[in-house]
Amino acid sequence: MKTLLNRFLAGLVVLLSALPIRAQTSPFLAKAMEVSDSIQDRFWDRKSNLYSAKADGTEPELIWGNGVMFSSLVAASRHDKRFRPVMRNFFEALDAYWDVKVKIPGYEPGRTQGGSDKYYDDNAWMVLTFLEAYEVTKDSKYLKRAEETLEFVISGWDEEAGGGIWWHEKHKDGDKNTCVNAPAALGCFRLARFEKEPAASKWNAEGEKIVVWTVKTLQGDNGLFGDNIDVASGKVNGGQLTYNSGLMLRNFLSMHARTGTEFYLQEALRMGKAAEGMLDRDKKMYRDPLKWSHLMVEADLELYRASGQEAYLKRAISDAEAHYAKWKEKPADDLITEASLARELWLLVDHSTPVGKEFWKASDKMKVK
Repeated sequence: MKTLLNRFLAGLVVLLSALPIRAQTSPFLAKAMEVSDSIQDRFWDRKSNLYSAKADGTEPELIWGNGVMFSSLVAASRHDKRFRPVMRNFFEALDAYWDVKVKIPGYEPGRTQGGSDKYYDDNAWMVLTFLEAYEVTKDSKYLKRAEETLEFVISGWDEEAGGGIWWHEKHKDGDKNTCVNAPAALGCFRLARFEKEPAASKWNAEGEKIVVWTVKTLQGDNGLFGDNIDVASGKVNGGQLTYNSGLMLRNFLSMHARTGTEFYLQEALRMGKAAEGMLDRDKKMYRDPLKWSHLMVEADLELYRASGQEAYLKRAISDAEAHYAKWKEKPADDLITEASLARELWLLVDHSTPVGKEFWKASDKMKVK
């Protein structure tokens, strides 16, 4: 009888592990599923495995929006494995944007045979989401492409304006921006976690170099970050957008986790407090469009995990709930906005389910074994 009971229990464990994690209740799970299912219905092209830029449109999204969409699929796949083949097929379809006819390959803004003016920031976002996909699936193709893409991103560094990575490969607009240097540095730190020496030290050094330049050049007195520097004139655009500060905040947390240096944590907390000024008049959500502000929500959640201060979790929840309420009134017609909301909601599912909590507990570690 005991043997039969043991077999039954073992079989039950196998069965439950194969199901979506719906038994692990989260107040955000149904909302995240609702938004993601809507995206699959309104934007996904099953034949090409790409997503349209507009609802029910025919023109595929540009690579920036694709990166946000990929990040929402990665997060969703932690909780419902039916998203994993969608993510895998989407990854392969993105090869239509990958330019191999150059010395250092990278993603072009749209599907092309090469020759367009690549954005270094577009590619930096891809690095971060591919590294997360590797953490979720342990499939080495995501890690390999993240490494290749990061090589392209850091090739945009030169010593004009004292250093920094350009926004455009061909230096269109003449800017070096926080929106590329911040995710580039974080990509270096997060890739280093999977590398052996001396590669790990190389990537950490690259990340630190980028952080030092960005702090020196673009950080404001309140701790938050301006948008860019015009290289020719040296004039700084000090306008502070949520995604710029969100990624720099995460860089400080990454350096704190690796070095234990208290200054980095305190700097992140200073930024987190200053970010109150980026909320809307009602203090419910960040003032910027979702395509930017969801990245500050991600930073709030990481700051909550690092500090244990509930205020940052509550701020993230308030933002997501306000955005979801607006979505219920009228879904957006552009993919990047919809994918940003899905990403926000799935990240909050992470913070209220065991599987999500365990994922980020491991992901936040200094070194992956």
